[in-house]
Amino acid sequence: MKIGADALGVSKKDAIKIVSLVIVTYCLLGVLLDWVFDRDLVAWYYYLVKGVFFGVFFSLVFYFFIKKMTKGILLKLDLPLGEGEVLEAYGVANLFLKGQAIGGKLGITQDYLLFHSHKFNFTKKTVRIAFADVQTIQPCRTLGVIDNGLKVKLADQECRFVVNDRAKWMELLQVKLK
Repeated sequence: MKIGADALGVSKKDAIKIVSLVIVTYCLLGVLLDWVFDRDLVAWYYYLVKGVFFGVFFSLVFYFFIKKMTKGILLKLDLPLGEGEVLEAYGVANLFLKGQAIGGKLGITQDYLLFHSHKFNFTKKTVRIAFADVQTIQPCRTLGVIDNGLKVKLADQECRFVVNDRAKWMELLQVKLK
């Protein structure tokens, strides 16, 4: 069973948060730079209009760039299964490990949570987590803003995944942990 879309995405609510953050940051940087370099500060709407145009433009360019770059890559990626293993569910995901984001696919087999990176990562990695070793699985936020993360706690480490349709992943993983 496939979970989510073929590329990582964000909800409309999270997209609005991101665009708003870019707009506010751009406006504040514009005011700060004008003030630091002794330029006359102009009307507030000057910064706001520039911020809105930049925020919308930057977000659209970034969105279409990511869509184009990830479209065919993840469709071709197969998860390496052991002999006798059956893939019950899978979807695209990012793994955050030691401060590095690694893109690839996440899958659920009868005994394991399996992540395999795609070829465009610097770090080629396959992570196989036995459900028997998992202490807890909790939802978390990516960058403290976007509600699409999963935190898997083991006895000796913690793995964070960014997934589409987090509720479905949580539902399937909670069944596996029982």
